[in-house]
Amino acid sequence: MRAVGMVLRAQVRQHGKSWLALAVLAALVGGLVMAATVTARATAAAFPEFLARYGYDDVVYTARPLPQLVKMPQVTQVTPVRAPFVAAVGCASCDAINASGGFDAFELTPRDLARTVKLVAGRMPDQSDPGEALASATFADDSGVRVGSVIQILEPTPAQLAANQSSPPSAAQLAKVPRHSVRVTGLVITENEFPAGNGARYDLFPTRAYATAHDAHAQVLTFYDVKLRRGAADQAAFDSQLRPLGSLGTDDLDNDAAAVQRAIKPQAVGWWVLAGLIALAGLAVLGQAAARQFSTDVDDHDALSALGLRGRQFVLLGLARAFIIGAVGAAGAVALAAALSPLTPVGEARLATADPGAVSVDPLVALIGVPAVVAAVLLLSVWPAIRHARPARPDPLPPTGGLARSVVRAVAAVGAPPSVLIGVRYALERGRGRPSVPVGSALLGTVLAVTALSATAVFGASLTWLIKTPALYGVPFDMNFSNEGTGSGAVLTGPLLHSLQRDPAIDRITLAAVAEINVNGRHVRAVAVSAFRGPALISAVDGRLPRGDQDIMLGAATLRGLGAGAGDQVRVTANDPVTGAARTTRFLVTGRASFAPIFGTGGLGTGAALTMNALLHAQCPDGGSACLRKAQQGLIYSVLVHAVPGPSGAAALARYSSRYRSFLGGQSQPIDLINFGESVSFPLLFGVALSLFGAATLVHLLLVSVNRRRAETGLLKVLGFVRRQVAAVISWQATAIILVGVTAGVPLGVAAGKVAWRLFATNFGVVPVEVVRAVPLVLLAAAALAAANLLAVLPALHAARSRPADLLRAE
Repeated sequence: MRAVGMVLRAQVRQHGKSWLALAVLAALVGGLVMAATVTARATAAAFPEFLARYGYDDVVYTARPLPQLVKMPQVTQVTPVRAPFVAAVGCASCDAINASGGFDAFELTPRDLARTVKLVAGRMPDQSDPGEALASATFADDSGVRVGSVIQILEPTPAQLAANQSSPPSAAQLAKVPRHSVRVTGLVITENEFPAGNGARYDLFPTRAYATAHDAHAQVLTFYDVKLRRGAADQAAFDSQLRPLGSLGTDDLDNDAAAVQRAIKPQAVGWWVLAGLIALAGLAVLGQAAARQFSTDVDDHDALSALGLRGRQFVLLGLARAFIIGAVGAAGAVALAAALSPLTPVGEARLATADPGAVSVDPLVALIGVPAVVAAVLLLSVWPAIRHARPARPDPLPPTGGLARSVVRAVAAVGAPPSVLIGVRYALERGRGRPSVPVGSALLGTVLAVTALSATAVFGASLTWLIKTPALYGVPFDMNFSNEGTGSGAVLTGPLLHSLQRDPAIDRITLAAVAEINVNGRHVRAVAVSAFRGPALISAVDGRLPRGDQDIMLGAATLRGLGAGAGDQVRVTANDPVTGAARTTRFLVTGRASFAPIFGTGGLGTGAALTMNALLHAQCPDGGSACLRKAQQGLIYSVLVHAVPGPSGAAALARYSSRYRSFLGGQSQPIDLINFGESVSFPLLFGVALSLFGAATLVHLLLVSVNRRRAETGLLKVLGFVRRQVAAVISWQATAIILVGVTAGVPLGVAAGKVAWRLFATNFGVVPVEVVRAVPLVLLAAAALAAANLLAVLPALHAARSRPADLLRAE
C-alpha cells in the first residue's frame, strides 16, 4: 500500500490537470442531475405546500352573516372577507390594466391576511395607514405595477350603483365616483390567482384603516373562505348542509386548484425525465473519459512493473485515483446544484414555492447524490483498471488507408500549413503504440452535443411559430361572436349571420355550439358546427373534418383516453331533450382536432367536434319536430368569422366588432399553451448539458493528447516549430473535432428535431408544423467553433511552453 501511495502522489503531480478535468466532468454530470432532481421534487411539492398554508376549499357568498358555518362537521376554518364594490382601478405610473380581468378589493384581519396571501415582493402593509395596500402579482405581470406604485380605487356609492344597474358606467359617470389612492407595499399571490386556475385576476388588499375610512360610503359585500376537513371529499356533504342556510352560491376552489396542479405536473415530469437523460448521457461520457484517462498510465506500466508493482496493486492504484476524482467531483456536484437552486423552480411552481431565489441544498438528494457520484466514477473505472493492470502488448500497425488519412491528404492538397495537417491528424487518428489517444469518444460526444442543440433549435423555432399562429392551436378564425351571458341567440343566427353571408370580405363563416355528450361511456364536451361559407373553422391536427351525421373528430388526449384511433367506431350517447332518455349512436372517428379555450372543452387536446346535424340526429334519432325544437332552445351559440386578407377584411372585422360589440367574444392564448411554451427549456437544457459534457470531454482529450504526444511535440520543436505553431496544432485539433460534430450533428439534429416536434405537438393536441431556420443553425456552428478554440487555449499554452529537452527526456 505504501508503494501505491507513493506512485499515486507522483501521478498527481504528473497528470493533475487531466485528473482535474475529469473531476470537473463528474461534477458537471452529478451537479446537473442533482439540480434537475431537486427541481423536480420542488416543482411537484410547491403547490400542495402552498395549499396547505394558504389554501381554502370553498368561497361561500351570502347577503347576511352565516355563523352556522363554523359549526358544520366538515369545516375546519372559516375566514370572513369584506369586499367593497370596485368599479375600476387606475394607475398613472403603470401600463393599461387588462379590462377583461376581475377587479376586487378584499378586506381581512391581519391574521387572516397572513393566512390567505403569500408575499412575493415587498412588505405587509401598516394596518393603521389607510393609504397602504397589497396588490396581486398579476398587476405586476400584466400592468407593470411595482412596490411603491400608487393605485386609485374607484368605489361608487350605493346611490350611484342604484342609478346605473343596467350598463357599464360611462367615462362621465366614472369621473363622479369617489377615488381612493393607495400605495402598494407588497405583491402577493393567492390560491385563485394562478393563471391555470381562474385566469387573470386583479385583487387589492387594503388595510383595516382603509375599511374604517371608506366602507361607510361604499357598498360592501361579504363572503367566507372555507377550509374543509377532507378537502374535495367533503364537498358534497358540505353543499347539502349549506343549501338550507340561504347562501347565494359557492365557488369550488378545489377544481381551480386541481387545474393548477395539472398545469404544474408536466413540468415536474419534465424535470425527472431531464435528470434521467442527463444521467444516462453523463455516464456514457464519464465512462469514455475514465477509459481515456487510464490510457495515460500505459507509459508508466513497464517501469512500475520493473520496480515490483503487480496486477493487484495496479488495480488498487487505478481505483484510488478514481476515488479521488469521484470525491472531488461529488463535492463539486453539490456546490453546482446549490448554485443553480436560486434559478428553480420556474413558472407557476415558482409562484407557489415558499422561498424562491434562495440558495438551498436538498438533504435527501445530497445524501443520495454524493455517494452516487463517487460510486459511478469507481464502477466506471473498474474494468479500465483491470484491463490496464495487465502487461502492455504492442499495438499492431495502423491500416494504410482510412478516413483520417484521406482527410489529411485532402487538406494537404489545398496547401494547408503543417500545423493544420498535424492538428487534423491528431483529431481524427488515435495513433499507435504508446502515444495513441482514444479520439472516437470525443468525436461521438461532439456529434451528440451538436445534434441535441440543433434539435432544440428546430423545436424552439416550431414552438415560436405555433404561438404566433392561432390557427395551429384551435383558433383558425379572426373573430367570434357569442350569446353567452347576453340571452337569446336570435341576433347571432339572424341579423349577424345574414349580414356576414352577404359580405364578400368574409370568406369563412361557421356557426358553433357546445353540447355535453358521452363517448364510449366517457363524458366529453363537444363542439357542434355548421359551415355557412367555406370549410368549418376547426383546426384539424390530422384526418378530415366531419361531414356526415355519423362523423366525429376527437382531441388527441380524448382519443388516447378512449384507446381509439382515426378510422375507429365509437359510441356517442346524447340525451333526448324531451324525455331525458339516453340515445346511443355509432360514429366514425375522422381524425384529431385542436380546440380553442372559448369552447371550454378542457384543453387543446380534449373535446370532440361534429356537425350540428349530427348532434341533433344523436339527440333526436326519430327526427321529431318537438324534439328538434327543444334541442335548439337555450343553446349558447358562437359565430366564428374569418376575413379575407388585406384592408377590406380588416375593415369588415372592425365594422362587425363595433356593431355587435356586446356579443364579441374574447380570444387569448390557452394556459395549456403557455405552460407548454415553458417545456422548450427541457430540450434546451438537455442540449446545454450535453454541450457542457462535450466541452469538458474536449478539454480532457486535449490535455491527454498533449501528455501522450509529448515526444512528438518535442520532435516538432527540434525540427523548428515555434510556440505559435505548436499552439496552432492544438487549436486545429479542436477545430477539426468540432467540424466533424457540426457536419454530422446538424443534419441529425434537424431530423431529430422535426420528429420530436411532430410527436410532441400531435400528442399535445395542436397542428404539427415543423420550422427550420438557417440563421440559428449557422450561429450554432460558429459558436461551437469559437468555444472549441477558446477551450483549446490552456492545453495549447501548456504544449507551447514545454521545453523540448523535458519532453524528450520524459520518453
